[in-house]
Amino acid sequence: MQTVIWRDAVRADLPRILELWDEQEKRFAETRVRVDRPQLFWNEGEPHPAGWSYRAPIMRLRVAEKNGRIVGFRYVEAVPEVCVVTGDEDVMRTLAKELTEECHLFKPLGFRSGWGLVPEKFAQALARFTRYSPVRLWKGLRLIGCDFKDLGD
Repeated sequence: MQTVIWRDAVRADLPRILELWDEQEKRFAETRVRVDRPQLFWNEGEPHPAGWSYRAPIMRLRVAEKNGRIVGFRYVEAVPEVCVVTGDEDVMRTLAKELTEECHLFKPLGFRSGWGLVPEKFAQALARFTRYSPVRLWKGLRLIGCDFKDLGD
């Protein structure tokens, strides 16, 4: 096994990152899962917060090197998380309009998706209430994540 070294990405890594994205699109071609390509870096000369080289909503970009060659990368993206608390069916009926408005609010700010966790027993009902909106149950994807409570205090 060869050693993989992770490091923070810099703008000079972008050509290789784009090559890896092209390769990923070929691997995903038959899956109907879209390969996202967010803008990772601010445009040259574009004003941005000091010390923040990645373009929002990108929070961190890391490349994996093996024998001095970039063989992979990963990025962390801020994503709006929707939390709804109600037992009222009329509130549920308004979610399609409400969440669509929210999508339009966050898209110009650079966000490409939002999400929320829905208990399995309510997922189909939510899908029915939001069927005429851009809000969808994501099929063919599995949620992974870190529950920070598991890390202790």
